[in-house]
Amino acid sequence: MRVFIASEFRCHICNGEYYLTSKAYSIYKHYSDAFGEVVLCSRFIEITNLESSMVKVNFIRDIIQIKSLNSALIGLYDKDIENKIRNCDLVIGRLPSIIAIRSCKIAEKVNKSYLVELMCDSWASYWNHGVSGKVIAPYMYLSTKSITYNANYAIYVTEKYLQKHYPCKNQSINASNVTINEISNDILINRLKKIKNKDNCKELAIMTSADIDLSSKGQRFVVRSMGKLKAIGITVTYYLAGNGNQQHLLHEAVKAKVENQIVFLGWLTQEEIFSQIDKVDIYIQPSLQEGLPRAVIEAMSRGCPCIGTNIAGTPELLDKDCIVKTASSNDIVRVIVNMLSKGLEKYAIHNFERSKDYLESTLNGRRNQYFKIIIDELKEIKYGTNDDSSIHN
Repeated sequence: MRVFIASEFRCHICNGEYYLTSKAYSIYKHYSDAFGEVVLCSRFIEITNLESSMVKVNFIRDIIQIKSLNSALIGLYDKDIENKIRNCDLVIGRLPSIIAIRSCKIAEKVNKSYLVELMCDSWASYWNHGVSGKVIAPYMYLSTKSITYNANYAIYVTEKYLQKHYPCKNQSINASNVTINEISNDILINRLKKIKNKDNCKELAIMTSADIDLSSKGQRFVVRSMGKLKAIGITVTYYLAGNGNQQHLLHEAVKAKVENQIVFLGWLTQEEIFSQIDKVDIYIQPSLQEGLPRAVIEAMSRGCPCIGTNIAGTPELLDKDCIVKTASSNDIVRVIVNMLSKGLEKYAIHNFERSKDYLESTLNGRRNQYFKIIIDELKEIKYGTNDDSSIHN
């Protein structure tokens, strides 16, 4: 079989070979393992030096290199996309995405089955990205809604939120693209010991893992809350993992008079992130837009008390005590004070147990059952039979 994947994850080309970040690789590998060869329609970057996070890809057989999203939006790549889709068995559109929307529309036109993977709220994703994002947000929202409703198949990263706002008339499943390996109860035991042995709740270590120069990640609201917490006797040290320019957040820290309480960690490996999470008291994801936040689930798997905003799938994960309004430093202060007064133990236990729903083994089982249904239907369409001997992946 051959599958056409349309996405805006950047793929890297080094010495004629294809490389993806480990996150993108694991997602595409699910599809390759199920459906075979991949034709990738995406943005590509030529590089000369490989980063440690990049993984070589051996399942990409053909590509369409999108050099301009504006050109894709007005249909300049449509002919190339159509020619490739006609030679594929299934189209996969990872939404929201201009490239995926164009590809799924062409799949409808040529009567090819297509699957959509809903990663986050299309409206919020574009509305929170500057003036140009606000201009295109209505088109992206309506297009995503239409494409998803008519899709032959759909996978949602949330349990309820995206399904409600972007329903599919055909069979769908929820399966997050978060990868959590088997976790030991020792993790929770160590976390509870850490909480019990903490002498001073007036000094807190808090962490966020996200690019630090993306305004939609909302770290500035945590920085602003730190000044207000300091005024009531709670000193916060804020650890920020992620790439990006530090200047804007440093400026916010100076205004809040907490510049000495900010620690920029830079890019960290998964192991380094887990190690840092184990050292802090609270993980916070103050995003203005998300799908189902991977970093929150990872922190939950370490038994870490977490705070998240009231958007998309985040409230599905956390105790209601731990949900804050978007763009509100005052609400961050309120929630932190409330969590401390009730004790962090209950949130550590809740998070650790809830994270088990996102174990890789659990999600892979659900995903593979769904893929089996899709494969059988595609065989029926192509060969008039679902006999396994009639086709070889």
